[in-house]
Amino acid sequence: MTSSAKTSSDFFPNSTITLIAMFEDCLGCKWTIHLLTQIRHGINRPNALVKTKQGLTTKVLNQCLARLVQFGIVEKLTYPELPPRVEYHLTPFGQEFAEILDQIESLQQKFKMNSHRSTENFKPPHQ
Repeated sequence: MTSSAKTSSDFFPNSTITLIAMFEDCLGCKWTIHLLTQIRHGINRPNALVKTKQGLTTKVLNQCLARLVQFGIVEKLTYPELPPRVEYHLTPFGQEFAEILDQIESLQQKFKMNSHRSTENFKPPHQ
């Protein structure tokens, strides 16, 4: 079994990528949160992951997983079997990253429960 997980020095070379930039890049992909949720729940093989959401293609799945591996959020485990077997698992960093997403979801639920006004008519301030 081999792992392509990277250390913090691998995915932050020369400090050119900040955690904020990484977070924005990952969240810019509409599939990231869905894939992290599925991986956290034990669905970790590409063939199973692509079947978890209508509209998710193998190409997009592979691009998203590659980005998550690049940032050290998930690790790719390749097993020396025939046929080859690949699995993705959260790294320790990825587990903490996913906890941040949990906190955002919790905040959203809290806002929905405590809000008496609708956000449907919300207009962001002009910038």
